[in-house]
Amino acid sequence: MRCPKFQNLAMTGILTVMVLCASSCYSYRVATHALPSTGVTPMNKIRTYSLFWGLLNKPQIIHTPICDSLGVNGMAEVRIKNNFGNALLTVCTLGIYCPLSLEWKCATPCQPQTNPL
Repeated sequence: MRCPKFQNLAMTGILTVMVLCASSCYSYRVATHALPSTGVTPMNKIRTYSLFWGLLNKPQIIHTPICDSLGVNGMAEVRIKNNFGNALLTVCTLGIYCPLSLEWKCATPCQPQTNPL
């Protein structure tokens, strides 16, 4: 005769292991070929968050001092990353607090025009 408590415990354990093994981090990448990256600047990184499912957010201004020092008005690549810890925190707070990591590369500065029309 099998013990139903043991079967429930075993099934819960197997399900927990499967969920933890199936979890992973994810990232989104936005890149443009019109403005290639400088190649000399590293990826800039900042952690940001969303509150109450995005309802209480004021637009977060992300300063780019390295891009500004190069005289660049654009970014060549932007990555938005999330990992298991951030996802778990979002689930535990029911979406009230949702952290993300943002990374970006500066675009190559435009060449100055020598002969204007």
